[in-house]
Amino acid sequence: MFSGIPAAARPGGRVVAWGLGLLAAAGLAAIGLAWARASGTVQVSEQVDWASVGLAGTTAVALSLVASILIARQAIALRIARLGPALAGRAPAGGTPAAGPASVNLAANGVTPAAGALVAGARMVRYHTPACPLTVGKAVRPASRSEHERAGLQPCGVCRP
Repeated sequence: MFSGIPAAARPGGRVVAWGLGLLAAAGLAAIGLAWARASGTVQVSEQVDWASVGLAGTTAVALSLVASILIARQAIALRIARLGPALAGRAPAGGTPAAGPASVNLAANGVTPAAGALVAGARMVRYHTPACPLTVGKAVRPASRSEHERAGLQPCGVCRP
């Protein structure tokens, strides 16, 4: 579904976000202006003129929202595409992990599995197996289950250590 997305793509950015925000603000200002000016007139012909300004403002707000949703969708698709190999090796509930992608993940976080060792990072609130896709590219340290639980960490819901 997301296979055609280049890995180096970066959707949006701050400039695009500011531009879409300004477009939405301008649209809301046009809607407010049209409402204020049309409510002060009695003649329908003048109200219709301001209604077109309100319609233009509504269109600007709708365009900015649709563009924001499309950019967010692309960002999510990129994250899924980048995590795809790691997620492919994830164990089904109650099953054993598939061979292959998990070994790539182990090299990605720099931890080699020891007997019964689990990993966690400095700011993490959960502990993981070394092959968990949520530890890819993060600095983690191995420790036993009891050490993690003494530190107040909870087990991960993805890798289910």
